[in-house]
Amino acid sequence: MLGMVAQSWQDLGRPGRVTAAVSGGADSVALLQALAELARTEKMDVSVAHVDHGLRETSGRDAAFVAEMCGNLHIPCKVCRVRVQGTSEDAARRARYEALGEICRENGAAVLALAHHRRDQAETMLLHLFRGSGAGGLAAMRERVERRELLLWRPLLNVSPETIRAALIEKRIPWVEDETNARDDYLRNYVRHRVLPAITARFPQAEEAMGRTARIFADEDDYFRKEARRFLATEGNASLDGPCLWVRWKPLQELHPALRRYALRLACPVKLDAATTEALMALKPGQKMNLPEDGRAECSGEYLHFILANPAPPTPGKLIVQPWHGETGDGKRVQAVKRSVYEQCELRFLRPGDRMHPLGAKGSKSMQDYFVDKKVPRPFRAYTPLLCIGNQVIWAVGMGVGEEARVNPGDDAVLLDYQGYLPFD
Repeated sequence: MLGMVAQSWQDLGRPGRVTAAVSGGADSVALLQALAELARTEKMDVSVAHVDHGLRETSGRDAAFVAEMCGNLHIPCKVCRVRVQGTSEDAARRARYEALGEICRENGAAVLALAHHRRDQAETMLLHLFRGSGAGGLAAMRERVERRELLLWRPLLNVSPETIRAALIEKRIPWVEDETNARDDYLRNYVRHRVLPAITARFPQAEEAMGRTARIFADEDDYFRKEARRFLATEGNASLDGPCLWVRWKPLQELHPALRRYALRLACPVKLDAATTEALMALKPGQKMNLPEDGRAECSGEYLHFILANPAPPTPGKLIVQPWHGETGDGKRVQAVKRSVYEQCELRFLRPGDRMHPLGAKGSKSMQDYFVDKKVPRPFRAYTPLLCIGNQVIWAVGMGVGEEARVNPGDDAVLLDYQGYLPFD
């Protein structure tokens, strides 16, 4: 087992500082012993983090056991007591990882070693399968995964719990048992005590096979994520910065459904579950739907928009004033305007009552009507920069100009170059 941990550590890049999460159970004790032995021969500093959830009367016993073992090994140990909001497994897990992350930051460790083993992997895979999941969920846990600037490392992920306990017994190394592990009211325990034994009784190699399958799913998940990121990074396919978040509809629909799911999950600013992802897959032009965290999605035909409940308001970009040499500009980011007109203008966003007299048109119209005529999606309208004199729009940046922007040969004019955010760029 030491050789496996050592090889995994080398594959990890031989990090010099590692914090191990140690509960006192057999798995984490075996991990601690392996890391302690590795640290004696390699340039690696090991520290221990123990999280006491305070949910059991014997939790103090576990903390004292871990602290004593670390003292005997001359390894620093930090015991953290957390308050769990609720009694669910997920609540305890979130509190635990938050505390572990904080301890790692205090230790200056970028790597958190966890003692999950092959049976934990099989249980996780089954739980994700029963809830409904794609390749990412069926990949279960990864041996190495980055989470918020912290690398989670699971060097025992391919080791059976029987092998772990046999190694401890052989070396006469004690551990403590969490009595709640025997209760079936926790879902994971039910899978461990009832479901997996029934499977392995009929298929003895099931755990090992599920571990192989999880690794295959992990590779496929990595591939699809890479391809989805490539699609989203292709110019014109998506805008994932700023208050206007969108994916262009037609290229999205041309993707294989498997790749489209990944693109949607990566593009959406809030986390999507399987049901919401499938609802997004079925969204048609002109339709809207709610998203988690009070967000919503809206398909305008050309774009699929992701709209947050409280988007950060953008600030208008800036106009670079250049000499005018007769060119009129493209009306998108470059536009000529009479100097006398420009000197009265301000650059801002849409306000009630704004109107525009489009260049060459017979009369003026409200900006809402102008945006409709230009087929500007509703989510873009409040974030289109406008060059205005009062409520009169001279230039809708990226869209077009009004009569007031007309310049003729011999006029005293300036050439304006807009530099900044445009929602449809």
